[in-house]
Amino acid sequence: MLKKIAFIFLLFEAVMAFSQKDSVVKFNRKEEIVYDGKRYRKYNNYLTFGFGKGFVDVRRIDQNFINADFQFHLQKQYFQVGLYMSGDDFLRNNNIQGHVCYGYRIEKNKFNLAGFAGPSYSYFVLTKYDKAGDPYPEINNVIGAYASVQAIYKLKYDVGIGIEIFGDISGLQKMAGGRIIFYFSGAYRGIKRGYKANPK
Repeated sequence: MLKKIAFIFLLFEAVMAFSQKDSVVKFNRKEEIVYDGKRYRKYNNYLTFGFGKGFVDVRRIDQNFINADFQFHLQKQYFQVGLYMSGDDFLRNNNIQGHVCYGYRIEKNKFNLAGFAGPSYSYFVLTKYDKAGDPYPEINNVIGAYASVQAIYKLKYDVGIGIEIFGDISGLQKMAGGRIIFYFSGAYRGIKRGYKANPK
């Protein structure tokens, strides 16, 4: 297990090192845009959370998912750290998964598109039966691979709602599904002084 965790950290460090090949001179972390009379940071972090349904190959019925993800940037490169719970019913979980991903993001005034992929860790319980037919819990934990794609419509520049398609594959289980997600960005910097929406 320690070797697997060390490998994941080394992989993450390699991706970060590769991402730094972009010219540092071209990156301005304080670069802003003006939209609807307000100033917003071009390179910003954002939070998403939501709920949905999905298929899991080791379960008898479709599962309900609740997730939370934090998307952040290092210079121009975006990363995602998050987790989700799934179970037969909402908040009745039999699976908890965490992931650390590298991603690509396109942000415009009215929408935000992004995709992420990276390693995951899942902890889940399956119901097994002994020779007498009595049920007992089997606890599993496994390293896997996770990927997701987000499409968000912005109600305001820094607040929105959208959908997310996701999948997670490991040697013990495979899952895929869709979620409705809510989007909150930290881009807002304040009112633009002297701004005129329709200058004459």
